[in-house]
Amino acid sequence: MWDYDSFIGKAKVYFERAREHPRLDYEVLAIWLLLGLEFLLRAPLARISTTLLAEPDFALDAAGFPSPEGTEPKSIASKTVIVRLQRVVEGFTPSRATDANYLINIRNRELHTGSVAVGLDSDTWLPRFIRLVDVICAHLTLEPKDLIGSELLAQGRALVADEDKKLVAEVQKRIASARAHFQLLRPDEVATRQLDIPDARGQYEMLPGFGPGPSPAAGAAWSRIVAETGTAPAFIRCPACGAQAAVRLQLVRATSERLEDESIYRDIVFVGTGMTCVVCGLELSSTAEMHAAGLPQQYTREEEESLEERFGAAYEGEDYGND
Repeated sequence: MWDYDSFIGKAKVYFERAREHPRLDYEVLAIWLLLGLEFLLRAPLARISTTLLAEPDFALDAAGFPSPEGTEPKSIASKTVIVRLQRVVEGFTPSRATDANYLINIRNRELHTGSVAVGLDSDTWLPRFIRLVDVICAHLTLEPKDLIGSELLAQGRALVADEDKKLVAEVQKRIASARAHFQLLRPDEVATRQLDIPDARGQYEMLPGFGPGPSPAAGAAWSRIVAETGTAPAFIRCPACGAQAAVRLQLVRATSERLEDESIYRDIVFVGTGMTCVVCGLELSSTAEMHAAGLPQQYTREEEESLEERFGAAYEGEDYGND
């Protein structure tokens, strides 16, 4: 019931379910990851002694002396696990304990109340989850990617959870400077700079509320970004002047494929690694700076491929697969 291998095995099962879900649904992702986290957090204590995980009245049961028939052994509460981890796991600092309590509370509210607690933006909880995985895996000499997969690991590490006050102040100062510079531009100068922003509307959509951005292929201004990143940029409103600004994207993961109607879909997740505004000159050069500016960090595109494109001549319309 409390052995180390069973905790690691069960954590892997839940993490795999999160990773293999065929749709980019962060509520489902959160549920499976947070369920798996419960078992990963208990693993270090189980490796020391299974008795560390049992309520005092069931310590003998955990040590291999079963309780009387009909008695159900009880484990310690998660908050007690977190307190004990601070004593036995190097790197499990009070900050990590705060992260763990935060995530466990989300899981408890989701499972035991009427609220949809996992409906939070993944920017809020995923970095906390990754930090905990890193600390526990380092202690257990496990590779985090073997537990949660390299793509999800990269996605979590690319996000910035804690605002660095110094960085926030510096970025806000930069935004204010760019805004002041924009306000000094003559109307004809603004118009000239806006010519570098493509007029054509493209196929790529921003996060909800931002709408579609211009097609990168419509103007040479974005060719350098496409060449550097290998993918077309996303577009947002510049926080300094309000013009369309290009966000450089880095692919971090993709969902499993799903079949809908006669097409195969998967969701592609990118992290913004910087932003360029050709009107006011504002330049953000990292995901951390994007976060400090209050801009979205994650961007999603849906990839579609028809059955005919996938299978070519073998695809026979409505008769395909009905042999």
